[in-house]
Amino acid sequence: MFKAYKYYWQNAFKYRSTSSRADFWWPVLVNVIIYLILYLLLAIVGYASVTSIMNGYANGAWLVMFLLFVMGVFTIANIFPGIAISIRRFRDIGLSGWAVLVFWLLSIIFSSEESGLMNSLLAVVEIIQLVLYCLPSGYLSKRGWWSPNYDNDIQVPSLRNEN
Repeated sequence: MFKAYKYYWQNAFKYRSTSSRADFWWPVLVNVIIYLILYLLLAIVGYASVTSIMNGYANGAWLVMFLLFVMGVFTIANIFPGIAISIRRFRDIGLSGWAVLVFWLLSIIFSSEESGLMNSLLAVVEIIQLVLYCLPSGYLSKRGWWSPNYDNDIQVPSLRNEN
């Protein structure tokens, strides 16, 4: 798990390669755990801060701001590695990396308006994307649905290459 997370950060700007399901899902799990810890800390500190303010003290607000700052920095730091791992995962199943952009644009379009139809379409797009992330390596190219060009791929550190 920690090797996959290390590779996630090492390969933050490498798009011309592939990533296995383990290379994709372990960093997702670690990021979810980190966010849960940060949110839990924020809830505890926020509750303590509000309680102290209600009792007439002005303590703890700086810690809330610090945790919000840490969460913001962590979120911004995860933008490029997240995009890179998504592209490599799509390339691994046999799609072009540009499919990530298509899904991103569809998500923006469908979330731009608050209507039942648009929310339903957004849910369908996100479910399709989730299913694609879960497919095994080479799934689409093995079935002849898509034939990506991997001639100029680079070798990146991966759990797949450790055998």
